[in-house]
Amino acid sequence: MKTMIKTASLLVAAAFLATACSKQESTPAPAANPAPAPAPVIATPPVVTNAPAAAAKTAGILAPEEARKHVGEVAVVKGKVSGVHVSKKGDVFINFGASHPNSPFTAVCFQGVIPAAKLQALNGQTVAVRGKIKEYNGQVEIILETEDQILP
Repeated sequence: MKTMIKTASLLVAAAFLATACSKQESTPAPAANPAPAPAPVIATPPVVTNAPAAAAKTAGILAPEEARKHVGEVAVVKGKVSGVHVSKKGDVFINFGASHPNSPFTAVCFQGVIPAAKLQALNGQTVAVRGKIKEYNGQVEIILETEDQILP
């Protein structure tokens, strides 16, 4: 019987120690304001290119005959208006340098964006238009979307 009491006492003592130890091993509380982790630094290598500068995409002032060489560029095309045609839909075609279909360059205004009467008044005058030069069905043109693209 004494052995049983000793064994029981040892078990109670072991349980008490285990409980006491587990309370002391609690995890520490997190810091109130932890410092943020530094952002990763990503090094960007320099870009080396042989492409011309963006300014080279602007062609300057061109004669109607020169516009074909500058398709895709923003430019001013200046020349004498040889004819103005208004379609049934209200599209206006301003031909420079010669009458259609021999005109080397045309300014096009779709469906009354600029009043047709104002554009028809340009017939016979020397006019400059500014915009991106495009080619459509073999014809070189600038699309007029605002009146300020027509320069005196």
